[in-house]
Amino acid sequence: MPLVACLLTVAACATGNYTPLAGVDEDQVKQLKENVYRVEYRVSSFTSQEQLDAYLRRRCAELTLREGYDFFHLAQRADVLALSRRTSMTVTMYKGPKPAGAADLHDAREVLAKPAILPKKE
Repeated sequence: MPLVACLLTVAACATGNYTPLAGVDEDQVKQLKENVYRVEYRVSSFTSQEQLDAYLRRRCAELTLREGYDFFHLAQRADVLALSRRTSMTVTMYKGPKPAGAADLHDAREVLAKPAILPKKE
């Protein structure tokens, strides 16, 4: 029976379902400063790095809007690949209009306007 439960869990993770910010454990989002957080996203090892990155950006966008900010910057990436795949990044959030020439800032609303699951490459 434990083997069946394990296989079902792995299969569910492999489907590519996005877990919204409201459904995460406390250890996956940690506030470091007023506008700086450490955010982690976990998926099965069958999920592509590209999809994991899209999920992480989406979670950061949700956090940015929840905290009353408009844009976010990602830095200090840490990846772990084992039975599952985890990526965490430091997220710095900003309010107001996007500064000119700030190509590395993500607009939280634009990120959330895109689908959570990336189209499969053929």
